[in-house]
Amino acid sequence: MIFHTTIETSFGFAGFVYQKNPFQVIKTILPNPDQQMLSAPIGSNHEWTDHDNNAKKIVSLIQNYFRGIPITPPWELMQMEQLTKLQQSVLHETANIPYGHQKSYKEIADMIGRPRAFRFVGTTLANNPFPLLVPCHRVIKSNGSYGEFGGGSEMKKKLIELETASLLKQK
Repeated sequence: MIFHTTIETSFGFAGFVYQKNPFQVIKTILPNPDQQMLSAPIGSNHEWTDHDNNAKKIVSLIQNYFRGIPITPPWELMQMEQLTKLQQSVLHETANIPYGHQKSYKEIADMIGRPRAFRFVGTTLANNPFPLLVPCHRVIKSNGSYGEFGGGSEMKKKLIELETASLLKQK
């Protein structure tokens, strides 16, 4: 059985879909001001449930992110089997981008040892099942523009601004 939960954040309602046995996050859902809009990416065949300890950990990570606290992806709790090894390497390198910083699609391609695969990097990140946990919003175009994002370019800009402001507060 597949379950989901909704989390209220400063950007609206976020969520994630998971299975319980074994616990694995299947996908995370970017915030939307309208909680009802979360049902479209979740679908109708999922059941709401109270949080178990692993689900509470994911809730805490997402809440911390929006509080300006850097997070580390809980790889052991994320369903990665549906991704190829190359796609997984893109997500891992993307997760290595420090909080409040950005890298280009080309830089990620270089980091995975495929310097000409920047379009592959873009496609992989466009289909990132774990936005927020894997911060694909930190990947920008080589010319410094934001580029595309599943939550829209305005949300990408706001996430980058959130991280920048949080870093400035810490100094």
